[in-house]
Amino acid sequence: MTDLYSTPQRRFPAPSLQVTASPGIDSASATVVLALRPDASDEVLEQAIAAARRENAAVQAVVFATDTTTAPSTSSLSECTKLGAALAEAGLEYAVHRSGPDPAEQILGLAEDHDAALIVMSTKRRSPVIKLLLGSSAQQVILEAECPVLLVK
Repeated sequence: MTDLYSTPQRRFPAPSLQVTASPGIDSASATVVLALRPDASDEVLEQAIAAARRENAAVQAVVFATDTTTAPSTSSLSECTKLGAALAEAGLEYAVHRSGPDPAEQILGLAEDHDAALIVMSTKRRSPVIKLLLGSSAQQVILEAECPVLLVK
C-alpha cells in the first residue's frame, strides 16, 4: 500500500550549486557568508572583503537575483565566475554558489554549516506592503541568523 502522507524520497542526489572555489576553501578556520545581488553596489563586495580580512576568514558567497521569498531566484554563471575572480584577486579563500529556489534558506544554511562569523548581504529598498505580500530574503535572514548580519545598500 502506498503511503501518501510521508515525505517523498529523492531518487537522485540534489545537484551542487557551487560554481567555483579556491583550492584551500575546505581548510578555512573562519567564514564570512556573502549574499550578493548582481545589481548591488560595489560597496557590498568591498564590505565583505574587509570583513573577511578582519576575521582572517574565507568567503562563502551566494549570488541571487531576486529578493522575494515567493519567486524562484536564478543567477547567471557569468555573475558567479566574475565574483569568484574578484575574490581571488583580493587574495581570499572562497566558494561561489548559484542561488537555489530559496535564497534565504541557502544563506542561512551556509552560515550554519560553516559557523559563520558574519553574513554580509545586499539589499534594496522595498515598501512595507511589498514586503508583506511577497516576503523578503533579507528580512528572513535577519530574523533567523545565529550570527551578525550586515546589510549594505
